[in-house]
Amino acid sequence: MRYIPYVASMVLCLGAVDREARADTWGQFRGETGDGVSRETGLPRRWSADAGLAWSVALPGRGNSSPAITGRRVDLTTQTSDGGLWVVSVDRATGKLIRKVSVGQGKLAAKGPANLYAHRHNAATPTPVSDDDHIWAYFGNGLLVCIDARSGAIKWKRDLASDYGAYDITFGMGSSPRGWQQWLYVACMTKGVSYVVALDKVSGREVWKADRKLPAADDGPDAYSSPILYRAGDRWQLMVSGSDHVNAYDVRRGTQAWIADGMKINSPYGRIIASPVAASGILLATSANPAGAGKGHVMAVRIGQGDIASNRLWKHTTSTPDSSTPVIVDGRVFMIADNGVAACVELESGKLLWRKRLKTGTYHASAVAGDGHVYFLNIEGVCSVIAADGSGTVRQENQLNGLFYATPAISDGHIYLRAYDRLYAVEGH
Repeated sequence: MRYIPYVASMVLCLGAVDREARADTWGQFRGETGDGVSRETGLPRRWSADAGLAWSVALPGRGNSSPAITGRRVDLTTQTSDGGLWVVSVDRATGKLIRKVSVGQGKLAAKGPANLYAHRHNAATPTPVSDDDHIWAYFGNGLLVCIDARSGAIKWKRDLASDYGAYDITFGMGSSPRGWQQWLYVACMTKGVSYVVALDKVSGREVWKADRKLPAADDGPDAYSSPILYRAGDRWQLMVSGSDHVNAYDVRRGTQAWIADGMKINSPYGRIIASPVAASGILLATSANPAGAGKGHVMAVRIGQGDIASNRLWKHTTSTPDSSTPVIVDGRVFMIADNGVAACVELESGKLLWRKRLKTGTYHASAVAGDGHVYFLNIEGVCSVIAADGSGTVRQENQLNGLFYATPAISDGHIYLRAYDRLYAVEGH
């Protein structure tokens, strides 16, 4: 008689464990490593402002940081009209505001004309790094803070622009930090200071710092990309794209594992905005040419050691992204140009499988994928759900209200979409 209840309880426990195993956290920009791919199944395909939303909540101020998802929270940064910098936490289940923490004042350190960026970019563009206990938030003026997620207390605070040098970058710092184990990594690539630094998460102290002053002209030294993590063989590497080069560092020591050039654009306005992405031993790096109507390029290089420029596999030069990072699914690369022309190429060969224009609009958010689909989000709130295969089939086009520059986040069967001043949790219908 005791055996049956025991079996029943075991089934319930195994079901809970299985659900937990399938539910990814998404505690930083494009997920834990930055590849933008969720391993979950049963993800939403169809929603609208009237159906398929678990909840939506108004946010104070404005920002483009993507949602960082933990077990119980959604964390974001924002900037209010008086220059206040805030970290906002929302209950993941209900959408209710848990707290907002004032962390300082400041504005984006940018030397370019404000009319070219102020409508879409401010000091709250970098995405925070979050776990169950802490939030690490970085802002475009150089402020970096660690917050106790349970109490809202600031554990430590640093001004990286003061510590390492002022930012000399045309449109202001936009790179998101990357967290891994006990370290937090920040990439700074400007015409002035350029470096990658690893900090201790608990104390904020420097663990290692690597100078990254590489040959590049005009706007080339400026980069707005974020570092990613990738396991090459038996070692984890931090991969960084900017200043006409892409390279990798040993995550623990900061020594350079490899480097490749070949990202230069024949334009004084060429720079790197999209982050690198890697899979199956191949690294993709994207160069932006905003003056060239999508005529930048995406370069594929086989990962190795030392100078790997000779390992180049292919270069795609038509309808390439400016700021949207591609996503790799099952040996295929999915990308979208700012004007809404999407494309799919084979990762190994660069062969074009399809190219098509999606819903009219401008696309800045990076691509994300999961459950056999790729999600492309434009600034008008249209999210096209595309089959993650060689067919280019558009499964659904969904519309929400707001201006969307932030990249979607995927966790526990939901897609989280951040507009300037509102956060949506999509469950589908």
